[in-house]
Amino acid sequence: MGIMDGFNGDINNYISAPRRSGGRWVPHFLIEFDKENCISCGRCIKVCPGGVYTLEDAGDKMTVRIESMDDCIGDMSCEKVCPKNKTMHLHKFAPLTNIT
Repeated sequence: MGIMDGFNGDINNYISAPRRSGGRWVPHFLIEFDKENCISCGRCIKVCPGGVYTLEDAGDKMTVRIESMDDCIGDMSCEKVCPKNKTMHLHKFAPLTNIT
């Protein structure tokens, strides 16, 4: 079963939370990371409250890698601070549907 299975456009089919404005916030969880185009600036590591990312010694340089994708809380903070994301979209996200 894929993460987008069952999507019909109805926000009530998603795990969501209320916003102050009265709307609904739908978390979007990390499902893919483009390590090849990452510049390893480390901004995602600093802002990720779930500890999804870590630095790895790649010999001549340090590189960002996924430590635990399952710890993603869906706030997309890594995407917001990524300097490459405006053009390359290194981080891929999807909402999690309710399990019924």
